[in-house]
Amino acid sequence: MGTYSRWFLPIVLLILAVSALRYYTLLTTETAQADARYRSEARQLNLYLANTVLPLAVRSDSGNIAQVLRAALPLNHDLAAIAWHGAGSDVELLAGQPDNAPAAASVPPWFAGLAGMAPIHSRLQVSLPGGGDGVLELRYTPALPLMHVWQAVRQQALLSAINIVLIVTLLGLLLASHRRLLARLAQAIERLRGGDFTVRMATGATPEAQHLSRAFNGMVGDVGEMLHSLQTSRQQLDVQLTETVHMQQVLQKMSWQNYHDLLTGLPNRAALAARFEQELFLARERQRLMAVCLFDLDHFQGINDRHGAEAGDEIIKQVAGRLHDFSGKLHYAARLGGDEFVVLLCGQASVAAIEQHLQLLMRELGRPYQCDQQAVYLTASAGIAVYEGKDLNAESLLRHADHAVYQAKLTGRNQYHFFDSRLDETVRTHHNQRTEVRHALNHGELRLHYQPKVNMRTGAVIGMEALLRWQHACRGLLAPAQFLPLVEQTDLIIDIGEWVLRQALWQIQRWSAAGKQWVVSVNIAARHFQQPDFVLRLKTMLGEFPGVRASMLELEILESSALHDVEHVRRIIRACQALGITFALDDFGTGYSSMSYLKRLPANIIKIDQSFVHNMLTDRDDLHLVRAVIGLARSFRLTVIAEGVESIAHGERLIELGCELAQGHGIARPMPADAVLDWADSFTAPPQWRAARYTEDQV
Repeated sequence: MGTYSRWFLPIVLLILAVSALRYYTLLTTETAQADARYRSEARQLNLYLANTVLPLAVRSDSGNIAQVLRAALPLNHDLAAIAWHGAGSDVELLAGQPDNAPAAASVPPWFAGLAGMAPIHSRLQVSLPGGGDGVLELRYTPALPLMHVWQAVRQQALLSAINIVLIVTLLGLLLASHRRLLARLAQAIERLRGGDFTVRMATGATPEAQHLSRAFNGMVGDVGEMLHSLQTSRQQLDVQLTETVHMQQVLQKMSWQNYHDLLTGLPNRAALAARFEQELFLARERQRLMAVCLFDLDHFQGINDRHGAEAGDEIIKQVAGRLHDFSGKLHYAARLGGDEFVVLLCGQASVAAIEQHLQLLMRELGRPYQCDQQAVYLTASAGIAVYEGKDLNAESLLRHADHAVYQAKLTGRNQYHFFDSRLDETVRTHHNQRTEVRHALNHGELRLHYQPKVNMRTGAVIGMEALLRWQHACRGLLAPAQFLPLVEQTDLIIDIGEWVLRQALWQIQRWSAAGKQWVVSVNIAARHFQQPDFVLRLKTMLGEFPGVRASMLELEILESSALHDVEHVRRIIRACQALGITFALDDFGTGYSSMSYLKRLPANIIKIDQSFVHNMLTDRDDLHLVRAVIGLARSFRLTVIAEGVESIAHGERLIELGCELAQGHGIARPMPADAVLDWADSFTAPPQWRAARYTEDQV
């Protein structure tokens, strides 16, 4: 017994020392993990708000800032307060106590000091467009992480206390040298392991043993209660941890979807706005150039029309992949929407370096794409605005790049064009004028005038040409040359073309009802004519006017517009002719025509350009050209009609050369539809035309 007494105190001290070391390690580990989660969640919310609030501030959209901040409060239970201070906009919000958040007072102050978890103060700053800075401040308090640490350490302390009591009790039993009691306690411990927590004493046990048994049984009851409490607390902690992990996942998903294009995975317009400000700042600080490159895919709508929307989406993803791979970590690629992409070329030393990157990008985008297991060829046009440290914001640079890409498309597509500030005013003027033309279309300011086409020798009116006019509120009646060039490279020309076709078909129906079976010709722009759905839409329009035969409609296309893709134009002409529509090559002789092109284009009519007709009476070269065109038409068995007949002499000479059909101011000027019937009733061909005859040797 003396031996047990000498070792009792050192053993107890050793147990206490080991327990203290264990709790210190446990406290350090739990605190580090909780603090890491606490700071990570704060950083995630900071990033989310930086990508949400700062772009709104840059766009001066202060109305939505308070709404975004209020929605952010429940995303992080540690967020105590949030505030935004900007030009004329101050918002300050305090977080309420969440239902499942413990009160801060439930953690002893000494333990909070021992854990060492401090509040977090975050400050995010952005330069505002109107001058000055906007500041977003967030304050986090570690009440919830501290409670998690306190509960974990406290539960372990309770278990250890029970273990220590058991050990000390056993040592006491050894000191008492009650071997029989020790045997009974051993049996009790075995039952304890098996689930029976009661120590039963045999009859006749000593009073000391009975007292110790009662104390032990009471302690075992407390142990059971504490174990149940620990299990319940652990379950609650697991639920809270699960909710925290889920909230982190939701927050990450929300942040990603708000700032990425869902189809391609590239950053979207909102993410670009935030990155723009950062790159502008770095370019100013490092005194380097930054290029804003706006890419617009050429004729992408044709891909959707020929292969379907899914194929178009697949090609968009391939384009995005190429831009992303090119950008790497140095540059930045984003999708604005549709077939428009932006690449920020950062840290450039010179314009020559920018141009070198552009050439690589254009070659990369020009490589064939895979669609439905076949190669699809597609090009892009690019507009570049270079930031050189001047007082320009992201919106201005994007606008400049947009103007530049428009110029690139005008020069033939598959090109890149650098923005020229000297042309900015001209570009803006053209943009305003195009807007004005669209307004004219939408508000009924466009008109159709009709110029008669006649057989000069017989005096018969054979048809009309529909000619577009704009009844401008301030400038009066405008000819198409004064406004169509502004829109011929945009989709607005398609809308105007469809309006002209419908108006012409409606007028044919009216004239047919009046007994005039005139063929009406309509000029079709190249961009409109080469649309993949042109024939289908034309067939639909013909169906809207059941009183009009397709043979009463004639389409005129410029010879030069047909030469870019002769086979494609040939297919469209054949499809229209199958409906009964006739085709005329307008201004023949002004392009790069040849007999091979004329043979491949199945036109019905050739129109001699008025510039040759006008001068043929005085210019022998023009006379030879007119005679050659007439002979060419005869050889291919095509109808020929002359434009620009200004006088009786012009008509007489044309008849002698073998051309009897004509139009021009010498016959009639273009007139409103209401004036056509009266003119037709009164028209009589000059007697010189009736008397003129075709002579083969006329030169």
